[in-house]
Amino acid sequence: MRLIARHGGDEIPIEVERSGGGYPVKIGDRWFDADIVNAGPYVRSLRLEDGTQLALTHHREGNAHEVTLADSTILVEITDPLSLRRKRSEDEIGGAGLVRALMPGRIVRLLVQKGEKVRKGAGLLLLEAMKMENEIQSPADGVVEQVFVEAGQTVEGGAELISITPL
Repeated sequence: MRLIARHGGDEIPIEVERSGGGYPVKIGDRWFDADIVNAGPYVRSLRLEDGTQLALTHHREGNAHEVTLADSTILVEITDPLSLRRKRSEDEIGGAGLVRALMPGRIVRLLVQKGEKVRKGAGLLLLEAMKMENEIQSPADGVVEQVFVEAGQTVEGGAELISITPL
C-alpha cells in the first residue's frame, strides 16, 4: 500500500507491504521490517527487525494520527495517493454525491454499509489497483445513500462506487 505522510510541512512517501506476520515498510528511501500488535484500544507493541521492542499509543481521527512514543508525540496526516487525486477533483466539483473509481481495479473490501453516517476522510472501501491497496475515503460528512459495488468486483476507471448524501 502506498501512502503519503505529512508532518511539519513535509510530504514523506511510505510503502507498506504485508509479508507473513510482519510488514516491510519503506519510509522515504529506507526499508525496514516491522511487526505491530494491538496491546489495547490505543496501545501498540512495535518490534523492529533488529529486535528492538517499543510500546506506543496511537489515536486516529480521519487521516490525522497522533503517535506517542516514550515522551514524544507527533501528529501525522496519512493519505493515500488516490485520495489526493480525488481531493483535487473534489475541489473542482464540490465533494458530495457520487464517489467514483479514479482508475481500474478490484474491490478488496467494503468498509461501510448503506445508511451508515460517515465523516469526511473516513474509509469507504479498499480498491486494489496496480498491485497496491488504496483506501477510498469519503469526500464529505454524510450518509451512505447507496453502495454500487461488492467485494471481489472488478471496476473500470470512472465507475460509480458509492453515493453519499451530505449532512
